[in-house]
Amino acid sequence: MAAARGRATSVKRAIRSAVRAGVTADQLDEALLQLIPFTGYARAINAFAVLQELAPHAPRSAAGRGSARRRRGESLCRRIYGPVYGKMIARMRGFHPDLADWILEDGYGKVLSRSILSVVERELLVVAVLGTLDVPAQLESHRRGAERVGAAPGQIRAMLRLGRGRP
Repeated sequence: MAAARGRATSVKRAIRSAVRAGVTADQLDEALLQLIPFTGYARAINAFAVLQELAPHAPRSAAGRGSARRRRGESLCRRIYGPVYGKMIARMRGFHPDLADWILEDGYGKVLSRSILSVVERELLVVAVLGTLDVPAQLESHRRGAERVGAAPGQIRAMLRLGRGRP
């Protein structure tokens, strides 16, 4: 969650700790890419700079292209939002038509539906990041989404504590 908070010293400590614990550079890449839809490019770029400094590697792309990415994004978003998917997307379109498209294509199609991390691992990370950002509506949506994709209640509670800065 250090990367979501944007604290460089904490990011270095967290990445070193993750590497010591056996987390691969590919897994760290995936976790950091998830920052983009939730915290923005600036925090993700800064975290990637630290990762490359501490664990230089050649990242690989797994995003896919075009309509396949869009279909994958819609499918995953439907899975996470379940019965409220239609209402949520309609609300986003009401805010701005491009917002709904970007959420589906970029957030879900490009980032959240990638391989390497499972959908459960991704949703748990999202729960922790959103807890860090103090965005209660989105946090509740993704807490429910984590449940829908199979995260255990204890896992969700642990990520909520992590996001709130409690071990």
